[in-house]
Amino acid sequence: MKKLLILISVFLAVTACTKLEDLNKNVKDFAVVSGESLYNGATLQFINQLSTESVNLNVTIMWMQHLAATTYFDESRYDMTTRGIPINTSNIMYRLVLMNYKEAARVLQDQPLAGISQARRDNQLAIVEIMTVFAWSYVFENFGDMPYTQALDFNYPSPVYDDALTVYKDLISRLDVAIGKLTLSEGGMPAGYDNIFGGTGNEVEMWHKFANTLKLRMGLMLYDVDAGYSKTVAESAAPHVFAEGDVMQMHYLAASPNQNQQYVDFVASGRDDYVVTSNIIDAMQPTDPAPEHHILSVTVTDPRLKFYAIPVVGSEPPVYLGGAQGQSNGYPSFSHVNPIHLAPDRPWVIMDYTEAEFLLAEAVERGFTVGGTAEGHYNNAVRSSILFWGGTESEADAYMAQPSVAYATAFSDWKQKIGTQAWLAYWLRGQTLWNSYRRLDYPRLFAPPAYLLEIDKVPVRLMYPVSEQTLNPDNYAAASEKIGGDLALTPLFFDKVIY
Repeated sequence: MKKLLILISVFLAVTACTKLEDLNKNVKDFAVVSGESLYNGATLQFINQLSTESVNLNVTIMWMQHLAATTYFDESRYDMTTRGIPINTSNIMYRLVLMNYKEAARVLQDQPLAGISQARRDNQLAIVEIMTVFAWSYVFENFGDMPYTQALDFNYPSPVYDDALTVYKDLISRLDVAIGKLTLSEGGMPAGYDNIFGGTGNEVEMWHKFANTLKLRMGLMLYDVDAGYSKTVAESAAPHVFAEGDVMQMHYLAASPNQNQQYVDFVASGRDDYVVTSNIIDAMQPTDPAPEHHILSVTVTDPRLKFYAIPVVGSEPPVYLGGAQGQSNGYPSFSHVNPIHLAPDRPWVIMDYTEAEFLLAEAVERGFTVGGTAEGHYNNAVRSSILFWGGTESEADAYMAQPSVAYATAFSDWKQKIGTQAWLAYWLRGQTLWNSYRRLDYPRLFAPPAYLLEIDKVPVRLMYPVSEQTLNPDNYAAASEKIGGDLALTPLFFDKVIY
């Protein structure tokens, strides 16, 4: 009996310990995360960052003067520090986007093929790399010199800042390698893991076109600092860019948390924070007399206006009226974003044929051999934009026949011709607008009268995250000195500000 009691006690002790150990096991979370899932999650975070209008995350759409705030307008006046826009941007890009792309590539590299070919796995890795390059380009186009070689590595808690021009060229080299690894006859990500080109049947071909269109844009960004290199990059990319009808979009779902950011910012927030600006509305319809700093005078209403915005609610006859940039605007008094953009599952444009054609027009004007004429590419871009948003061929013809729009007569400076029409075409695409503006210096945009922090022009960069001053002070100080000061008006590595 005594032996039996001892055995029972030992058994109970062992089982009790086993049960206690079980308490330390997480039985709810995934034990293993696939590379495809990591890629998909990182891409959602990245495109949300690109497309949001949140004053806490991305204010380029207001800096580019398409949207004006109603109540909280300091961000339109170039305050980017009170809400921590630089640190929020940096955190999202390094922690949620780039780190997960890095991990996705690692996991996919080691993940069993499970019934797919090695060529398809190579395509998946190339897609991750293409988006990684895209994400890195966004970081350096925003801040200038930033951590790169020592980034995403816990062994370097205080990473050095790398030279932006050197990194940018390295990114283009990485893009070339990724393009070379794509096999167009093979598939890409499995069903449900590519919310950009997935399900099209030619997704790898579309990734190939996107990579080359991105390469064309990156090559052109470097023209002012290395014209020869810019020419080589642009000419090698040009034959493979987006063709007529091609569009790269993020496809959202109707349910949270995978909803279109315009729906989140304009509808789900329950707030009336934005109206369309007078800058773009006045440039899209006949206005007499022309306002001061008028960007474009037209005699025919731009057919895209009715798709971009709606008339002032209750106005009779209907009137399109824009709010003032950087000032308080009563929400009922001005035109709002057209509700067609505000469905939770509406796709958001990342890049398209219209942009490819504007880039090719620019390349021709810079003397690059990319085929076609600047006027032809410009016309293709303007027409495709009008048709994409819902305009008709006859509306496009009438609009483009105006002397202020026709390439031969619009402006004396080709940069102003292309820059102005690109500014009108890239609706709700703040970063694309900002890149075009900084590269071409058009259209002429002016700071609101009550600008803040002595920023008396449109900012040309995000200032460094304030946390770097305390967490990485030596490297922050060295980087700030190298670029010419951690200021909103310090030109970046690609930018030659002319006014």
